[in-house]
Amino acid sequence: MPGAEVVEWGTGVAERFHAVYGAAFRERPGFPDPSAEEWIEETAEEYGFRPDWSLLVTVPGIGDAGFVTAAAGWIVQVGVVPAARGAGLGAALIRESLRRAAVAGFGESWLCVNVDNPAGALYRRLGFQDRGRRARFQLRG
Repeated sequence: MPGAEVVEWGTGVAERFHAVYGAAFRERPGFPDPSAEEWIEETAEEYGFRPDWSLLVTVPGIGDAGFVTAAAGWIVQVGVVPAARGAGLGAALIRESLRRAAVAGFGESWLCVNVDNPAGALYRRLGFQDRGRRARFQLRG
């Protein structure tokens, strides 16, 4: 996208990642709405977290519009604000994160997505293949 700027995860921009996370997912049922501090800490403490593969994109006329967070061998989370959806930002962020992973010697990456998430089609177009389904369990006391 012309004029887009991409920055890596860092102390000075982590709160911007959180703001895009909120804008991208807030309308979903059951959105947990964690504080910036909670979300940033959880994200940065992800096993194998790679700040150099975790990217935020800013586009003219919208501002901070999308992000990807990544760990060794994993695309952890991808989000694009509603005003920027359909422009290929999510795909571009994933491709760049995977490119950086490949340069670092990671030949494969995984991701998990809810079966009803429309982004599943995007992941398949990028070459990801279904490898199974996870069950959700709950214990009530």
